[in-house]
Amino acid sequence: MASSIFVSSTFADLERHRLLVHETIARLEHGSKAMELLGTLPHTPKEERLRLVRTTTAYVGIFGMHYGHVDPHSGKSFTHLEYEEAQAVRLPSLIYVMNEESHPVLPKHVDIGASAEKLIALKATLKKAHAVSFFSSAEELAAKVLEDIVRLLGAISKAPTSQVVSERAANAARLHPLTPPRFEFLKSRVRHAFAQEIPDAILREALELVIGGNSMTAAYVLSRETPMTLDQALGGLKEVDKVLLDIIQRNQTQSAVQKNV
Repeated sequence: MASSIFVSSTFADLERHRLLVHETIARLEHGSKAMELLGTLPHTPKEERLRLVRTTTAYVGIFGMHYGHVDPHSGKSFTHLEYEEAQAVRLPSLIYVMNEESHPVLPKHVDIGASAEKLIALKATLKKAHAVSFFSSAEELAAKVLEDIVRLLGAISKAPTSQVVSERAANAARLHPLTPPRFEFLKSRVRHAFAQEIPDAILREALELVIGGNSMTAAYVLSRETPMTLDQALGGLKEVDKVLLDIIQRNQTQSAVQKNV
């Protein structure tokens, strides 16, 4: 079965970037699986854009210094809406943001005013929710996409993809919700379990899945949405289990002491 990848970005300012990314992914083969590359043209209707996002295996979002054409109904750019749709259907997402300090850019492709403010807010959301990669040229972007796609599909191939994805969707209601104070407490306790920083939104979902009894899905979430492999995710979650067990045992001991007082 072919893996399909949706590439989302603005057009005129990132034309060369899109071309190199398309060429890179189109040449890539992962084992015996050919990959289909999907995208849209500037005048593709919103409904068709979002439908294409929903039919893909993974989402690649590329963000420069232009917010893009705005949908009059939502007030959001079409690129912004494509990103939100990918998150709504929980697609594994690779996010790339232009390095504003080192990437050459024409003044006409730099937003100002309200569009710039929307773009700043969107980038803040991206940086909080994902392990963002920065690029300083179209060539650097294409090289990073190639490396990340190989890693991503490698993680997917190590797990029962359809089963885990369906479980993730079906078990969404079974997540053990964490209040902000409890999440911050657990985050401080499990920080040592992973070799790299994990965005809060991803770590929260993984912890809620583990507490809800679905460690495999939690590992799959981590391997799909961070640079770590599935094996690394599983290893880190073993340490998380130890932390949770220690917390439970301490609470039980405190309860027993209080009853005897």
